[in-house]
Amino acid sequence: MKGITGGGSRSIASMNKDISNNAVAITGIGMICPLGVVAPQCWGNMVLGKPGIRRITTFDTTHCITKIGGELPPEYYELENKEFTKRLRKQTTSATRIGLLCAKEAIADSGLEVENLDPYRCAVITGSGGSSFQPGQESHDSPDGDNKFMVLQTMVNATSAWISIKYGFKGPSFNISTACASGGHAVGIAFDYVRSGKGDLAIAVGVDTMLNRTSIDGFNSLHALSEENAFPEKASRPFDRKRGGFVLANGGSVVILERLSKAVQRRAKIYAVISGYGVSSEAFNIMSPEPSGKEMAKTMSLALGDSKTPKARIGYINAHGTSTHHNDLCESIAIKTVFKHDAYRLAISSQKSMIGHTIGAAGVIECASTALSLYHGIIPPTINHEEPDPECDLDYVPNEARDVNNLEAAMSNSFGFGGHNCSLVLERYK
Repeated sequence: MKGITGGGSRSIASMNKDISNNAVAITGIGMICPLGVVAPQCWGNMVLGKPGIRRITTFDTTHCITKIGGELPPEYYELENKEFTKRLRKQTTSATRIGLLCAKEAIADSGLEVENLDPYRCAVITGSGGSSFQPGQESHDSPDGDNKFMVLQTMVNATSAWISIKYGFKGPSFNISTACASGGHAVGIAFDYVRSGKGDLAIAVGVDTMLNRTSIDGFNSLHALSEENAFPEKASRPFDRKRGGFVLANGGSVVILERLSKAVQRRAKIYAVISGYGVSSEAFNIMSPEPSGKEMAKTMSLALGDSKTPKARIGYINAHGTSTHHNDLCESIAIKTVFKHDAYRLAISSQKSMIGHTIGAAGVIECASTALSLYHGIIPPTINHEEPDPECDLDYVPNEARDVNNLEAAMSNSFGFGGHNCSLVLERYK
């Protein structure tokens, strides 16, 4: 397997004629999740199908129905203590610190010389489901009793603001909150900013640290979480007949987006290009997806139309795949609605089977892993897929990664509570 920072086999001397001149390149990736504290580690463990769900240790779950989750590795907290001063740790939440660390990794990975960029043409767009204003929810993120920095911590825009300040970026900088679709929307808006010519660079951030007592109690009251406490590694099982709810997790990711022509000009490493996206609001139910899947299907069709990518070029869908009964069923129906009989030739997988559901971070983590699939020619598996569901009868890449050297284009789906839908189309750069 090629290293994440290696040159790979993609030529950067010529442009794929099938890719639009308005396409936007992904040239840098940063990631922190239950599988690792840097993108290569996270990706490598995804490909190996390693589970990141464990019994919760960072707070007391005695009175919680669900006692499992996707906690960050212990080395994350060592990294946090090393990278941030005591004062900055008090001024920020874990979510903001994760965002800053992912941005640092992604910028270094991109090879960009920040000081040579026009700061007014650089944007920071963050997607978060709400953890940016939840300090003190776990033992590693507890403010003092009299916390003079509470306002700074609880600013919803804090992550975007801190990243902008650190790198001196003076273009658009704001936060999007659309539940589980937040990260996908952040990538889509960042993509539009670069594609339109309004800017040269956009940092798309997805981050959430909602694995806490309050969130667990709230989602348990909605019967949305898995209660498979005895076997945590088996708890997240998207599309499996025995799926029983999603598993909350903490994490974050950043992708660096720049116009493809500029990336080629500076001979950047190009993981993939984004060629289009689609968004919609289901206007159906605050919690449940529209049962026929037609609104998810509409979103996917809008993304394909925006990218002008023929359906036949799509070989892989990075599914939202939460491991809840209705989401997985509706997404499967939607894929069949869009692709008809060709749906059965598609490879479909969900990284949530390994890392759990990172809410606002999910869309960026999955966009990044989709780009890595196109770059490396490998699709991570859906682990814990042991008993096929007759209603979910597609190819979910069960339990083992798959080599796909001919993969040309892929789609990444994000579908959030409230009916907020987003689909991204990514293509391999040749």
